[in-house]
Amino acid sequence: MALRISVRKASEADVEGLVGLITRLKELNSELDPQFLPGEDIEANVRSYVEESLKKDNVVFLVAEDEAEGRLVGVLRLEVVDRRFYKPRYKAVITDLYVHPSYRGRRIGRLLIERAAEEARARGAGLLTVVYPVGNVIADRFYDRMGFRDLQKERYLSL
Repeated sequence: MALRISVRKASEADVEGLVGLITRLKELNSELDPQFLPGEDIEANVRSYVEESLKKDNVVFLVAEDEAEGRLVGVLRLEVVDRRFYKPRYKAVITDLYVHPSYRGRRIGRLLIERAAEEARARGAGLLTVVYPVGNVIADRFYDRMGFRDLQKERYLSL
């Protein structure tokens, strides 16, 4: 039986699945750098983040769902940001992208990115950007294959 994955906008009914996937992503990030070590009660923090994001006009959560299993297997959070001083004026930032490990390598990340690009264009964005921890070589290769390129650096100083 062929895998059937649908990509759609998330709804309030998806909160539990979103919390599970985003929590896994945040815990994975901590393996890449101690600056990404999750704080106390990560699940409650993620739940608040998801619920608040679902209410924002400039944010879209996309989910990939295994239709046969009826479970969420991937998530992408997209936020449209005003670049005020530059053209194009608006960009869409992928702040979170996660595909469950047992579903990787099946083009689900690509499906999510393609749908995110459609959403970004529909919201007036002229650029699609992504943020993720340095050292995530799997993400580096994925985004390179998708045609992303470096445009701006963000550097950190621990205080």
